[in-house]
Amino acid sequence: MNLPKPTGKTNPLFSNCRLPLAVLCLALVMTALAMALTGCGDERETVTNPIWQPDPLQPLKTYSTSPESTSELLKDTSDAVKVKSPSHEAVHFTLVSTTTGGGKSESIRAEGDFAYPDGVRMTQRDYLTADAAPVEVIAIGGDVYSRSSATAGAWQKGNIEPPPPDPQSIANYLDFARSSRNFGEETLGDGRKTWHVQVDVDSKMLVDEAMKRTTDQAALQALESDRSAAVTVDSWIGADDRVPYQMLVKVSNPVSGSTREQEFVFSDWRQYLELTRPCESC
Repeated sequence: MNLPKPTGKTNPLFSNCRLPLAVLCLALVMTALAMALTGCGDERETVTNPIWQPDPLQPLKTYSTSPESTSELLKDTSDAVKVKSPSHEAVHFTLVSTTTGGGKSESIRAEGDFAYPDGVRMTQRDYLTADAAPVEVIAIGGDVYSRSSATAGAWQKGNIEPPPPDPQSIANYLDFARSSRNFGEETLGDGRKTWHVQVDVDSKMLVDEAMKRTTDQAALQALESDRSAAVTVDSWIGADDRVPYQMLVKVSNPVSGSTREQEFVFSDWRQYLELTRPCESC
């Protein structure tokens, strides 16, 4: 192989370098070039999206259908739901809510995200009301905002029927259980292995806790009417991560003569979500 003969000339960038400092000089030159190309040193702040990493899962446990083991599973699930990350975290959900009583029926279908601990962003629609338009809803810090074609696309703060679901209820359904029963392992349609647990919830404790986190009058009235209701919740809890992937909430209120069923499907636990308060009338 015929290699080119050395010319004896020295690159001016390295004229002051002596071996073995040539490599160091090269590194310094490359660094200077990179700074020049990126504009480093112009005092501008670089802003990047926050990098969110999920919390590591707790070691897997083996549960049984005994009352003691079921109580432990419910506690572990509640703890897993409440896990905080350094950033904003959320879970995606779909909801079908059916209410009957008082001479009327209502069927709401919604899809959105729960931003733990007290935020909701979703779009809902009443499928039993003729020509009902979808309504965007944001609940944050106890306040509820909504907008639809009926409000000319402007956000409005205040009453909305029905009030958006409370994300902390996911854990409270488990924390406020008066009794529970474990139906054993069940596999969902997507192949996920779960524990199917049913709990009877103390509705008074549930309402008292929920009322501390909202100032919306429609929500407060709806909660007050549920204080004496019978509440039963079926949860399908992931066997490998102990978070619910489905929930069926049944509420029977003997005072108002109404019943309500809410079917939740959860996915994408601990996704990143930065929920902001809407600008009113914007």
